[in-house]
Amino acid sequence: MNKVIAILIMIFAVVSMGCVEESRDTATPSVPAESIKEQPKDTTETPSGEIEKTTAQKLKESEQIDLLSAVVSGSVATMTDNWDADADDDGIIVHPKLNDESGEVVMFEGVELPVKIEIYTAEYDSKYKRVKGRLVYSGTGTIDSWKDGNIFFNGGIKVSFDDIDTTPSDDDYGIIYTTTTLPDGRTIEAKETFGCRIKTE
Repeated sequence: MNKVIAILIMIFAVVSMGCVEESRDTATPSVPAESIKEQPKDTTETPSGEIEKTTAQKLKESEQIDLLSAVVSGSVATMTDNWDADADDDGIIVHPKLNDESGEVVMFEGVELPVKIEIYTAEYDSKYKRVKGRLVYSGTGTIDSWKDGNIFFNGGIKVSFDDIDTTPSDDDYGIIYTTTTLPDGRTIEAKETFGCRIKTE
């Protein structure tokens, strides 16, 4: 009788182990970290049709906004560019740069900032000092990366020569001012040191 009980206990133990092994084989495999990054973003559409940002996106934007709080000054550079099929330059690319208290570029990404652009003709006062003359362009654009402020990257804001209201008697180079509005409401003004081309060559 004891042998029968022992045999039954052994059979029960073997069957139980088989069940455990089967449950392990059908468990959901873990997802490698690399695969997690490639998963679709968990976004939901709001009633207005806009896509709601994920928690990760909101956190990243919050970090970038905090980074922009370090901005205390700005500068601006321009360069002529050709963006159609002909050989002539079509206008200028405006590159507004944002700097911290040490004069270093604040390297933000993914936060859209409005930039007001004003261009004036260049005139000279009685002491031959270069001063702004007539307003020939006023408009707004946006930047969303520190790279927009660097002339070596494919960014910045386009201003067409056709939109700059010059006359034949105006100097080829004018004076440009930019005003960039930060997320905290502060505005950063800048003026190009060397002037900018405002007419085709």
